[in-house]
Amino acid sequence: MKHSYIYILFITYLLLTGFKLPEEKKYLNQKIPNVTLFNTKGNSFQLYSLFNNKPLILVPVYTKCASLCGIISNGTKDAITELGTLGKDFNVISFSFDSTDTPTDLKNYEHRWSMDGNYWKTVSANTITIHELMNAIGYEYEVDTVGKQFNHPALIVVLTPEGRISRYVYGVNPSKRDIRLAVMAAKAEQTTPGLFSGIYLRCFGYDPLLRTYKVDWRFIISTSAGFIIIFIVASIFIKSFILSKPDYDAKQ
Repeated sequence: MKHSYIYILFITYLLLTGFKLPEEKKYLNQKIPNVTLFNTKGNSFQLYSLFNNKPLILVPVYTKCASLCGIISNGTKDAITELGTLGKDFNVISFSFDSTDTPTDLKNYEHRWSMDGNYWKTVSANTITIHELMNAIGYEYEVDTVGKQFNHPALIVVLTPEGRISRYVYGVNPSKRDIRLAVMAAKAEQTTPGLFSGIYLRCFGYDPLLRTYKVDWRFIISTSAGFIIIFIVASIFIKSFILSKPDYDAKQ
């Protein structure tokens, strides 16, 4: 188990250092194009029809990948399964950037990873559309003509219900916490988070250097101190009010 964990970290390091990752300042909050895709049945549809007023997680892969894409898909599936809110809080698409992938290839890939084909679909597009969408999210990849495969980074993209790039989540084993926070932030575009969700979201800040969320201790400490002061002041006020209240029973 320990060796597997080290191997995943090593692969992640190679992936993150071997490719130019998206310039987040350039791409975050940018609206992606409403491109035409096709599904496992060969039916064409618009990308925006998949949102259904929810955030959409886009997972760039290609179905003929013999190694990395499977690891990414497995890691994403594990995190999403643990969250247990697929279809309720967000939808997912595995997007193949290989223009040679056919509807049958997409169907086999969807079946391989037990995607429901409803809230989590495997889709692709023609060459021009693939380049347009990948350029819109700053996703760079290259063709390895020797190995006849693609070299590409490991990341997923969380989109808002309006189609804007909300957050990138990096690595072959995306964090359940990072996905939850990214989805919560993406949902905030349309609806104000509830009290608990708002506080939970605010307790974590995104670190652009580490490319992950981390606990915002400054906010937690200052907020806790504020609640303590409010509690003390309220207690003193209530106690003073009770002590100053006339004792009618004694007067009678």
